[in-house]
Amino acid sequence: MAEQKKEAKSQSVLALDLGTVIRKLSEALQRVSARLVSDSVVTIDISQTGVRIMETRGGVVRSWADASFKPEEVQTAAPMGGHALGTMVRQLMNSSGIKAKSVIVSISGRYTVSRLIPVSSLPPAPTLDESVNDIGSTIMPIPADDRYFFWQAVNTSEGEQQVFITGVPRYIMDDQIKALKTVGINPQIIELKAMALARVVNKEQALIFNIEPTNYDIIIVVKGVPEVVHSLAWRRDNMSLEDAAEYLAANLEMTVDFYNSNHLDTPFDTTNPLYITGEMSVEPEMMEKLQDRLGFNIEQLTPPLECPAFLPISQYAVNIGLAMRKEIPMRDSNGSTGFSPLDMNLLPQAYQPWRPTANHIYAAVILIAAITLIFPLMEVTAELMGKTVVLEQESAVLDNQLMLKKAEIERREPLQKAVGEYNTLVTREGSFSEDIRVIMKEAEKLDVAVSAISHGENDVTISCAAKDYQSFRAYLLALEESGRFATPIAPPEGYPYTTGGSITLKTQVEPVAE
Repeated sequence: MAEQKKEAKSQSVLALDLGTVIRKLSEALQRVSARLVSDSVVTIDISQTGVRIMETRGGVVRSWADASFKPEEVQTAAPMGGHALGTMVRQLMNSSGIKAKSVIVSISGRYTVSRLIPVSSLPPAPTLDESVNDIGSTIMPIPADDRYFFWQAVNTSEGEQQVFITGVPRYIMDDQIKALKTVGINPQIIELKAMALARVVNKEQALIFNIEPTNYDIIIVVKGVPEVVHSLAWRRDNMSLEDAAEYLAANLEMTVDFYNSNHLDTPFDTTNPLYITGEMSVEPEMMEKLQDRLGFNIEQLTPPLECPAFLPISQYAVNIGLAMRKEIPMRDSNGSTGFSPLDMNLLPQAYQPWRPTANHIYAAVILIAAITLIFPLMEVTAELMGKTVVLEQESAVLDNQLMLKKAEIERREPLQKAVGEYNTLVTREGSFSEDIRVIMKEAEKLDVAVSAISHGENDVTISCAAKDYQSFRAYLLALEESGRFATPIAPPEGYPYTTGGSITLKTQVEPVAE
């Protein structure tokens, strides 16, 4: 029995080894084929005190270079009429043998404003774009005319919809782009350093401390998204190593405390990994002091790009994160392949190369089809135009005849008007006679004396008197019930106890229409 178990175990190990070998071989073949067919990706990380350039191809770091400078040195680096920063980048590329016209560039978060906002917190608006722009105008300290505004909707692992918004001052963005374009380098993608660092870390929850000589970035990654991006300037100057480490550690802890105070239900767990990157990350003494001072779990970066053993990965972390946009998809916690939830390109529309949209292509197809149909239709069009001329001539003749008819009608109009007036008069005369007949008939029945009758166009005014007020009231009622006059009949002053007066009767019989 023991021998059978041992044999089964050896067969299982052998099968596992064979499966691993096949998988590794497949991955190796994929990498080799990718290296043969893929183009190189050149990334540029620009800070206030230096430039770092990296070239990758097929998921492998091929070359890299960096140059440090002081701000006053940059001003004298450019030739007459050139841009200092662009000149230094071009010189560094030439000296390192890295060639590229289109590059991926980082931009510092020091002067930018970034926020992660739940979609449920956005103000109501007809569209999501209008809603995001409304809240952007509210929280951005930079006027709309002085900034570029970008946003992207993201879905977290829990399915919650959020919007990541970023505002960048125009002068910062324009100066950096123009500096590179002046020396023939075209930024293809511009990305916040925080996004590149979140991508290279590739963790659901992480803390990133990017330390440069004159500034530092603190990034809290929650659910794969940089929820807090805190960028500040600092200078070590005459600070001792212990004081500098204490200053940096205190600011890191304050940022985490600030996050926790706003997320009491889900505070940042100190067991989450802390990654220290940037130029200062390669100073062993500083890293040792920070590790002793901080209570976080500091881990080393292990990017999915294939990096040479002597590459200072933490120093080139931003470059690696930028390159991963093109080289390697992100991997989730289970090891499966997936893309980063944030892939915003901050390159303004004005600097992007023109590419035809679906609408442009659709319009071009319609135009070509229309031109193709025009030529066969030209002969038909000429024939129709000839017929149109004939119809226009016939229409002119008909117009002349119509004008003559109108003139004849206008000439006869006075006669028709006179005939109509005569018919009205005749009709009115009959109507007037009937009105008088009814008035006198009812007066005779009730012994009412009518002294005067005045007939207008649509009314009759009479003056009458009865022997008592009851007879007068009965006379008015009889006139109303005759149906000849509009009811009610307005009585004279003093009614209902008056015995007579002037009464105006409105006739109901309409005259005959003309």
